[in-house]
Amino acid sequence: MAGSHFLPDAEGSTKRPDVVSVLGILTFINSGLFILIYLVGLLGMSTIAAMPQDEFVQLMYDGAGKYLEAEQMDMMDSLARILHGSGVMLMLIYLVRTVVRSMGALGIWRGRKVGFYIYAAAQLIGLFLPHLILPWSFLGFFGPLMTVAMTAAYGSQLKRMS
Repeated sequence: MAGSHFLPDAEGSTKRPDVVSVLGILTFINSGLFILIYLVGLLGMSTIAAMPQDEFVQLMYDGAGKYLEAEQMDMMDSLARILHGSGVMLMLIYLVRTVVRSMGALGIWRGRKVGFYIYAAAQLIGLFLPHLILPWSFLGFFGPLMTVAMTAAYGSQLKRMS
């Protein structure tokens, strides 16, 4: 395939590995979707930043108050204040991470080792950078686990990349 530079496997084939094909398609779908989400989020956070903070927090209370318990309301209050003050920066971090990750995935798709290194760096840095803004309690478990799993799965094909 033109533009693809995979090293030969045990049988001598230079075809893109199936693992890279499947993960690449999933990554491109995910990245495309989240680039759109973060662009819309960036616009939304810009609008929110222009509102008075108390008005935004009250909107959050009015919308979520029926569904959350008292301790969750305290958490929602702090999140609303973080989003009001730093939501634009948070969306920019997520957007840049996703764009850089996509560039790395494109490099992997083409069989380039540098693509893997870009992808892995974007994943690792992108896992922790949002927590310059968000509390560490928002890190979660599933997101980091999937990040490590996807990076390891791509890394398993590193020997085939040039």
